[in-house]
Amino acid sequence: MKPKNKPSLSIVIPAYNEEESLGYVLNDTLSYLSKYVKDYEVIVVDDGSTDKTPKVADSFAKRNRRLRVIHRATNGGFNKAMIRGLKAAKKDYVAYMQADGQDLVRDMVNCFKVMDKFDLVLGVRGKRLDYDLYRTILSYGGLILYRVLLGITYEDVHWVYVWKTKEVQKLKFDPKGGMFLLVESLVKFKRKGLKIGEASSPYRPRYGGINKNDSLEVVVKTLISMFKLWYKIVTGKKIYG
Repeated sequence: MKPKNKPSLSIVIPAYNEEESLGYVLNDTLSYLSKYVKDYEVIVVDDGSTDKTPKVADSFAKRNRRLRVIHRATNGGFNKAMIRGLKAAKKDYVAYMQADGQDLVRDMVNCFKVMDKFDLVLGVRGKRLDYDLYRTILSYGGLILYRVLLGITYEDVHWVYVWKTKEVQKLKFDPKGGMFLLVESLVKFKRKGLKIGEASSPYRPRYGGINKNDSLEVVVKTLISMFKLWYKIVTGKKIYG
C-alpha cells in the first residue's frame, strides 16, 4: 500500500538521559517516517532527565509541528513514561521506539506494512551480537517465564510494538511494573482475542549512552508485575481495568 492509504501513526519515544542519541533518533525519524505513513506524530516523553535530553527534544519540537514533548518532573521509569505517551497518542496506531537508536523507522517498515491487518504487531529482532551473558540470560529467561506462566509463545516480546491506539488506550497498566508494560499489553490483547501479528525488525547496537533497563531494580519490578498479572489470571480476577 502507498503511504497515503496507510492508517495514521503515533510514535512514542520514552527518554531518560539520552542526550547522546536522542538528536540522532529524532532527526532520522522525522526524515524517514513520511516515506511510510502520510499522517503521523512523534511523542517524546522526557522521563525526568537530568542531562540535556529535554533541551534536545524541545529544540526539535520548535522546528517540527509533528513532534510533541511531554516533560515529567521526576524519573518514574519506563512503564510510567510509556503510559503517559500512550494516553497522549492521537493517531490510529501507536508504536514504541527506543531513544537510544537501536530501532529506527527504516527497521520498523515491515511492521508498518502489516499494521492495518492487526490490532498489535510485534517486531522480531533476530541476532543480537552485542549481548553479553547477563542480557542473554535476562532475555531468554524472560521468554521461558512468559511461556510457562502466561502462555506467551511469540518469538520476541521485548522489541518493537505497534498497537491499535483505541485498543491499547482501553487498558490499565501497572505503573510500577519495571519494563513489563510491553508484555502486559500482549497478554491482555491475546486474552481479549485481538489479532496479533509479527514482522522482522532488525536490531542495532545502541547509538550512544548506557542501557538503563537491565538494572536489578528494573528486573525485580518487572518480575513483581508479571507475578501480579499471573495471580490475577489464575484467580479469575479482572485484568483489563
